[in-house]
Amino acid sequence: MECSLGTGDLLRLTGGSQGTRLHCLRGTIWLTRGDGVDYLVHRGQSIALACADSALVEALGAAEVRLEPALREGAGARPVLTLAACRF
Repeated sequence: MECSLGTGDLLRLTGGSQGTRLHCLRGTIWLTRGDGVDYLVHRGQSIALACADSALVEALGAAEVRLEPALREGAGARPVLTLAACRF
């Protein structure tokens, strides 16, 4: 799934039981997760979310990201990642 973000847009990511990878296709994003470390992810970089991780992402300017969820095994494979916009 690809997502375009404007400056200051926030996303809350929740990984599933298999984890996922976030790729920054354009711009720079700030990402924080439960490990107490903030990450700047620039164009061309990616970051993995381990099983059951959650993260908050903020676009520091116009940005585009691609989310590659892990798939459950079996005939009815479905993504295990959910994506929700934060509203204040």
